[in-house]
Amino acid sequence: MKHLSPLLIAPALIMGGTLPALAQSDAQRIAALENRVAELENRDEPLSFGSSNTTVDVYGYIKADFIYDFGAELGNTTFGLVGLDGTQSGDFFNATVNQTRLGFRSTTPTSFGELGTQVEIDFYGAAGAFSTGGAEPRLRHANITLNGWRIGKYWTTFMPLSSYPITLDFQGVAGIPFARQEMIQYTHEFGNNIVGQVALEEHNGNSDDPVLIAALAYDTDPLLLRASGLIGNTNTSINTGTTANPNIVDTGDKDIWGVNLSTTAQLWEGATLDAAYTVGDGIASYLVFLGDDFDANGDLVETQSAYVGLTQEVGENWTFRGIYGWRDIDSGAVGDTETLESVHLNAQYQVAESTTLGVEYFHGTRDTFGGGSYDVDRIQTSIQFSF
Repeated sequence: MKHLSPLLIAPALIMGGTLPALAQSDAQRIAALENRVAELENRDEPLSFGSSNTTVDVYGYIKADFIYDFGAELGNTTFGLVGLDGTQSGDFFNATVNQTRLGFRSTTPTSFGELGTQVEIDFYGAAGAFSTGGAEPRLRHANITLNGWRIGKYWTTFMPLSSYPITLDFQGVAGIPFARQEMIQYTHEFGNNIVGQVALEEHNGNSDDPVLIAALAYDTDPLLLRASGLIGNTNTSINTGTTANPNIVDTGDKDIWGVNLSTTAQLWEGATLDAAYTVGDGIASYLVFLGDDFDANGDLVETQSAYVGLTQEVGENWTFRGIYGWRDIDSGAVGDTETLESVHLNAQYQVAESTTLGVEYFHGTRDTFGGGSYDVDRIQTSIQFSF
């Protein structure tokens, strides 16, 4: 017979004695008690509390990364690629748990619909955390949702989140829009697999005004097509003097714009293609490796970028990916970044339902105005336990 916790059996026996079940045999009563205990032990429901019947879901993962850089030390992420200048040499080892993540979601039924909240943190909050800094909490998301509205901090609407290729490296692929911004966003489903979004968001660069972003997606299981556009303005000042005798001139507001086109397609069994192209003026601050929205003359910098990735699932446990990213900047001073390229090749093995092992090879190239060209290689392994 299944072993029963005394804390569960005792209340059940007392209740059983008050019912007209005295006519039941001992075997019947024991069977009923066992069924009740099994129900209690197997409950898998979110935490609920309060008169509003709010439910809370806790989610996240613990991730440990072990990294070898060959030729230059990039650190905990590959963000150091933008500073590559040929002055470093040698091999470097780093380990980090900074990507570890913890989040809370809640839902509350109201007369206006289901009210949702989200708060999420990771541990890239320390100074230098993207190079070799240690782990400190950092807010990633904090938002409220209701009937298609989202208010708070979340992924920018400009970002092609559904077509974002997966890398073990936290920094990700060169050539993809990436930001988490404070916003007021509205999402509407038009039917026929068409979804639209519009948002006012805090500018990710230097501006006193918000940006306006709109997106339209055709979203089905075998194919996703999405377009997003961004407009706004930004402001800067330049030094027309020298370092010793500066003369700071305000260049005024400049109109910025950006367009992103993205897709995800199921090619054959287990195979998925992700791709995107981005172009715009003054949008470097919205791309994953950041950059200057203005050049030294105070003019907006035009940026183009793209990526393409192929994912292949093999069996129930293996996933393989190959991803290429590219970014081109149209103006800059000698020594500034002109082109970035990245290659990620990774494999992940699902050891258990919640545990994954991974290994990734990264090759990055930085070309600069004036003819400089530098590259670096990296091998990264990781273990991730999700909950």
